[in-house]
Amino acid sequence: MSSKRRRELDTPEGRLRLQARLKGGVLPVPFLGRTWTSRGGAYWRRRVGAVVLFLLLLVLVGGMATGFTIGIVGDGHNAVRVILAVLYDLTAVLGVRTGLRKVAEAPLDDKGGGAGTHVPSGALAFVLAPFGVGLVLTILVAMCGRDFIGERRAREASQPA
Repeated sequence: MSSKRRRELDTPEGRLRLQARLKGGVLPVPFLGRTWTSRGGAYWRRRVGAVVLFLLLLVLVGGMATGFTIGIVGDGHNAVRVILAVLYDLTAVLGVRTGLRKVAEAPLDDKGGGAGTHVPSGALAFVLAPFGVGLVLTILVAMCGRDFIGERRAREASQPA
Protein backbone atom coordinates (compact mmCIF):
# COMPACT_ATOMS: atom_id res chain seq x y z
CA MET A 1 0.00 0.00 0.00
CA SER A 2 1.43 3.37 -0.96
CA SER A 3 2.13 5.99 1.70
CA LYS A 4 -0.41 8.37 0.11
CA ARG A 5 -3.09 5.68 0.26
CA ARG A 6 -2.18 4.89 3.88
CA ARG A 7 -2.43 8.60 4.80
CA GLU A 8 -5.91 8.75 3.24
CA LEU A 9 -7.04 5.85 5.43
CA ASP A 10 -5.69 7.58 8.53
CA THR A 11 -8.23 10.41 8.15
CA PRO A 12 -11.83 10.05 9.35
CA GLU A 13 -13.13 10.75 5.83
CA GLY A 14 -10.83 8.09 4.38
CA ARG A 15 -12.05 5.55 6.94
CA LEU A 16 -15.65 6.46 6.08
CA ARG A 17 -15.03 5.91 2.37
CA LEU A 18 -13.35 2.57 3.08
CA GLN A 19 -16.25 1.42 5.26
CA ALA A 20 -18.72 2.47 2.57
CA ARG A 21 -16.84 0.41 -0.03
CA LEU A 22 -16.73 -2.58 2.31
CA LYS A 23 -20.48 -2.36 2.94
CA GLY A 24 -21.54 -2.31 -0.68
CA GLY A 25 -21.46 1.46 -1.13
CA VAL A 26 -24.02 2.30 1.57
CA LEU A 27 -22.68 3.19 4.99
CA PRO A 28 -25.01 2.39 7.92
CA VAL A 29 -25.92 5.29 10.21
CA PRO A 30 -26.38 4.85 13.99
CA PHE A 31 -30.00 3.97 14.90
CA LEU A 32 -31.06 4.12 11.22
CA GLY A 33 -28.99 1.42 9.58
CA ARG A 34 -29.25 1.79 5.83
CA THR A 35 -32.79 3.21 5.79
CA TRP A 36 -31.43 6.75 5.40
CA THR A 37 -31.03 6.18 1.67
CA SER A 38 -34.78 6.04 1.00
CA ARG A 39 -36.25 8.02 3.94
CA GLY A 40 -39.32 5.81 3.83
CA GLY A 41 -41.52 4.57 6.67
CA ALA A 42 -38.76 2.46 8.28
CA TYR A 43 -36.46 5.48 8.34
CA TRP A 44 -38.99 7.68 10.13
CA ARG A 45 -40.00 4.94 12.60
CA ARG A 46 -36.37 4.41 13.56
CA ARG A 47 -35.64 8.12 13.72
CA VAL A 48 -38.66 8.94 15.91
CA GLY A 49 -37.93 5.88 18.07
CA ALA A 50 -34.35 7.04 18.65
CA VAL A 51 -35.54 10.52 19.66
CA VAL A 52 -38.14 9.07 22.05
CA LEU A 53 -35.52 6.76 23.55
CA PHE A 54 -33.14 9.67 24.15
CA LEU A 55 -35.95 11.79 25.63
CA LEU A 56 -36.69 9.01 28.12
CA LEU A 57 -32.98 8.66 28.86
CA LEU A 58 -32.71 12.41 29.42
CA VAL A 59 -35.64 12.34 31.88
CA LEU A 60 -34.08 9.42 33.76
CA VAL A 61 -30.54 10.80 33.95
CA GLY A 62 -31.75 14.37 34.46
CA GLY A 63 -33.93 13.25 37.36
CA MET A 64 -30.98 11.46 38.93
CA ALA A 65 -28.73 14.51 38.54
CA THR A 66 -31.41 16.79 39.99
CA GLY A 67 -31.96 14.51 42.96
CA PHE A 68 -28.25 14.22 43.65
CA THR A 69 -27.83 18.00 43.37
CA ILE A 70 -30.67 18.62 45.83
CA GLY A 71 -29.06 16.11 48.19
CA ILE A 72 -25.69 17.85 47.96
CA VAL A 73 -27.13 21.34 48.51
CA GLY A 74 -29.20 20.25 51.52
CA ASP A 75 -30.90 23.22 53.15
CA GLY A 76 -28.86 25.69 51.08
CA HIS A 77 -27.34 27.49 54.07
CA ASN A 78 -23.86 26.01 53.73
CA ALA A 79 -21.73 27.77 51.08
CA VAL A 80 -19.37 24.80 50.73
CA ARG A 81 -22.26 22.48 49.87
CA VAL A 82 -23.62 24.94 47.30
CA ILE A 83 -20.17 25.26 45.69
CA LEU A 84 -19.83 21.46 45.60
CA ALA A 85 -23.25 21.19 43.95
CA VAL A 86 -22.29 23.74 41.30
CA LEU A 87 -19.01 21.91 40.62
CA TYR A 88 -20.91 18.63 40.47
CA ASP A 89 -23.36 20.03 37.92
CA LEU A 90 -20.55 21.54 35.83
CA THR A 91 -19.56 17.99 34.82
CA ALA A 92 -22.45 18.35 32.36
CA VAL A 93 -20.09 20.52 30.31
CA LEU A 94 -17.80 17.50 29.85
CA GLY A 95 -20.84 15.53 28.70
CA VAL A 96 -21.67 18.19 26.11
CA ARG A 97 -18.07 18.13 24.87
CA THR A 98 -18.15 14.35 24.54
CA GLY A 99 -21.54 14.51 22.82
CA LEU A 100 -20.30 17.05 20.30
CA ARG A 101 -17.33 14.81 19.51
CA LYS A 102 -19.57 11.74 19.08
CA VAL A 103 -21.93 13.66 16.79
CA ALA A 104 -19.01 14.97 14.70
CA GLU A 105 -17.51 11.47 14.33
CA ALA A 106 -20.77 9.72 13.38
CA PRO A 107 -21.27 7.39 11.58
CA LEU A 108 -17.79 6.12 12.47
CA ASP A 109 -17.81 3.75 15.40
CA ASP A 110 -15.01 3.18 17.84
CA LYS A 111 -15.36 -0.58 18.09
CA GLY A 112 -12.08 -1.09 16.28
CA GLY A 113 -9.96 -0.91 19.42
CA GLY A 114 -10.74 2.64 20.46
CA ALA A 115 -12.03 3.66 23.84
CA GLY A 116 -15.66 2.66 24.14
CA THR A 117 -18.56 3.98 26.16
CA HIS A 118 -19.34 1.91 29.23
CA VAL A 119 -22.58 1.90 31.19
CA PRO A 120 -21.97 3.04 34.77
CA SER A 121 -23.49 1.28 37.74
CA GLY A 122 -23.78 1.88 41.46
CA ALA A 123 -21.85 4.86 42.78
CA LEU A 124 -20.65 5.78 39.29
CA ALA A 125 -24.22 6.73 38.39
CA PHE A 126 -23.99 9.46 41.03
CA VAL A 127 -20.73 10.80 39.63
CA LEU A 128 -21.74 10.62 35.98
CA ALA A 129 -25.36 11.82 36.14
CA PRO A 130 -24.67 15.45 35.08
CA PHE A 131 -22.15 14.18 32.50
CA GLY A 132 -24.90 11.93 31.14
CA VAL A 133 -27.33 14.83 31.01
CA GLY A 134 -24.91 16.87 28.92
CA LEU A 135 -24.12 13.92 26.64
CA VAL A 136 -27.73 12.85 26.08
CA LEU A 137 -28.96 16.41 25.63
CA THR A 138 -26.30 17.15 23.00
CA ILE A 139 -27.04 13.99 21.03
CA LEU A 140 -30.80 14.60 21.33
CA VAL A 141 -30.48 18.12 19.93
CA ALA A 142 -28.34 16.79 17.06
CA MET A 143 -31.01 14.17 16.26
CA CYS A 144 -33.59 16.87 15.60
CA GLY A 145 -31.78 18.46 12.65
CA ARG A 146 -32.71 18.05 8.99
CA ASP A 147 -30.24 15.20 8.64
CA PHE A 148 -29.93 12.63 11.40
CA ILE A 149 -26.59 12.12 13.17
CA GLY A 150 -24.02 10.90 10.65
CA GLU A 151 -26.47 10.85 7.76
CA ARG A 152 -24.82 13.67 5.79
CA ARG A 153 -21.35 12.19 6.24
CA ALA A 154 -22.60 8.73 5.28
CA ARG A 155 -24.19 10.16 2.13
CA GLU A 156 -20.95 11.92 1.18
CA ALA A 157 -18.81 8.83 1.91
CA SER A 158 -21.18 6.60 -0.05
CA GLN A 159 -20.83 8.69 -3.20
CA PRO A 160 -18.40 7.20 -5.72
CA ALA A 161 -15.02 8.97 -5.61
